[in-house]
Amino acid sequence: MPLKKLLFIILIIPLLGYVLYLSRAIIGPFITAFFLAYAINPLVEFLQKKGARREYAILTVYVILIVLIALVLGSILPRLIDDLTKVIKKMPVIFEEFEKLGGSLNRFYWRLPLNLKPIVGEVIKRMEIILRDTLIQLAETTVDLLSKAALFILVPVLAYYINRDYPRLKQKSYCWLTDHLGNHWTRTFLKVDSVLKIYIRGQLLLTVIVGLLIGIGLSLLGLEAAFLLGIVAGVLNLIPYFGPVLGAIPAGLLALLHSPWSVLYVIILFVIVNQLEVLFLAPRIIGDSLRMHPIAVVYLILTGSKIGGLFGMVFAAPLGAILIIFLKSIYEIAFGIENNEPISEKLNFNHPELD
Repeated sequence: MPLKKLLFIILIIPLLGYVLYLSRAIIGPFITAFFLAYAINPLVEFLQKKGARREYAILTVYVILIVLIALVLGSILPRLIDDLTKVIKKMPVIFEEFEKLGGSLNRFYWRLPLNLKPIVGEVIKRMEIILRDTLIQLAETTVDLLSKAALFILVPVLAYYINRDYPRLKQKSYCWLTDHLGNHWTRTFLKVDSVLKIYIRGQLLLTVIVGLLIGIGLSLLGLEAAFLLGIVAGVLNLIPYFGPVLGAIPAGLLALLHSPWSVLYVIILFVIVNQLEVLFLAPRIIGDSLRMHPIAVVYLILTGSKIGGLFGMVFAAPLGAILIIFLKSIYEIAFGIENNEPISEKLNFNHPELD
């Protein structure tokens, strides 16, 4: 590849990153729409194969989703409202229990040997800071989401246009890449496409499974608002590593109303579900789709949290994986390394709209 083309690619990536950073306040709906379009694309293509035009296929999928959401909300909304009411009513009791717990910890601290007090004191202080920062982050994210709720009405509209033009954009992108930059970049974009498909659909399925398991488990433990807590845990599970911990915090706070043993049972439940996900579900549903070291994932999540709050944490890992794929391709081109990795999807432009 000529040096000018390589320099263009090297310069354009940080420039795009800077533009995204500047527009981070409004970028959430666009990224969400992009991921939604990817998630529903298999259903759209299935309907296309049955003879439907792509526009009608997308609208049909939307209608199916709306009906399913309406049915689910109709069956769970009364329960959710009831759970939420119970939680609000018990807030004073929760704060009272926290005060009691603080008093118990204080008495425990003063009974410790002198040589252990500085260590335990530091641990307690750090735990307080982590808990406080987590609650503040969740509160700020909730307020931010509510203030930008109107923006997210755009998500299905944006997803419709992304999905409608996806085959044409895909064809033109690959043809342009092949003509101007060679087969190497075509293979790179195919890898990005493959990674996103596996990751997005797998994460959505894991969200549902984890939410159901946590909800059922908390219900068996006799906790109020078990269903609501299950939904919260499922959604937060989208955040790698940190998600299960964040999901366990509200469940643990409510369990505190029963007894310290209930808190222990909740922790055990979350650990069991997390291990079930890590050891059995995720390897089979997602596999090692991102191909990143855990330390790299943690770094990306913390960076995403700083830039985009909760949404930054959710999307940091897949966006980071895409960046790594591009950087690897630049490295291979710069040093003349052959890229012979297999591509999981062949180019296929046999769409009615393109004929």
